[in-house]
Amino acid sequence: MKILSLLLASLAVCLAASAAEQAVPPPGRAMPSHAVAGPVRPPAHEVVRVNGVPLMSGRLDAAVNSLIPAESFHRNVSAEKMETLRQRALQTLVDDELKYQDGVRRMVKASGAEVETALAQAAKRYGGRRTFEDALGQAGASMADTRREIRRTITIKKVSDRTVGTRCEVSRDEAARFFRANPDRFVEPEQLHIYAITVGVDPSSTAQQWSDARSRAATARAELGAGASFEDMALKYSTDPSRTTGGDMGLVHRGSLSDTFEQVARDLPLGRPSDVIET
Repeated sequence: MKILSLLLASLAVCLAASAAEQAVPPPGRAMPSHAVAGPVRPPAHEVVRVNGVPLMSGRLDAAVNSLIPAESFHRNVSAEKMETLRQRALQTLVDDELKYQDGVRRMVKASGAEVETALAQAAKRYGGRRTFEDALGQAGASMADTRREIRRTITIKKVSDRTVGTRCEVSRDEAARFFRANPDRFVEPEQLHIYAITVGVDPSSTAQQWSDARSRAATARAELGAGASFEDMALKYSTDPSRTTGGDMGLVHRGSLSDTFEQVARDLPLGRPSDVIET
């Protein structure tokens, strides 16, 4: 798969890693950023049982994908690294399932209001209910699936808060002393916040399809040059699921991008869109 992209970079120098949003598990990237159609999923299969409850491969795949959110613009993940991520994701799934089962035994539940609030927050991050439902459809999920997953996530969080949070209290002075004694643990290297408009093209596409894709990318670039917002152009022209969040690809460390994107990002003025990049 070939992609035509436009990048927008902003500088981010972090003293501490920012927390990921936890209100609702994201519906998962419906497809890799270079794809133009929904994924072909192999049949789900059981990967492990936790007290007799099967955990299926689809959940594991989503958990692994969540560990590499901007992989579209990172160098390819090696088989060894992927296996490490898979084991890490699997351990998290097992831990969460144990917490969930504990919550069920303790009658810990998510209220309807909590579920609807989390659902509304998720829809807002996607630009509205309709866009959110479209993204779910691309991911092969339904609103009922999402409500069930939210309810499960809230239950797990409540169990964690009760069993861990209430027993672990760190004073402000203790936190300050730890920070002063371990400053290197709270420093992140320079990062770039990357936004992208991606137009996917299959290598076997016809000359006309290639021409249409290049024209689509060029039109997006021209409208950006005329003052259009990157967010609007991502929603209008990008074929990547990130279009629903303005093309936001997240934070990446300098040196972690593919060679082509690294060179463009290095020379690109902050806040300015790049020219069309073909990879």
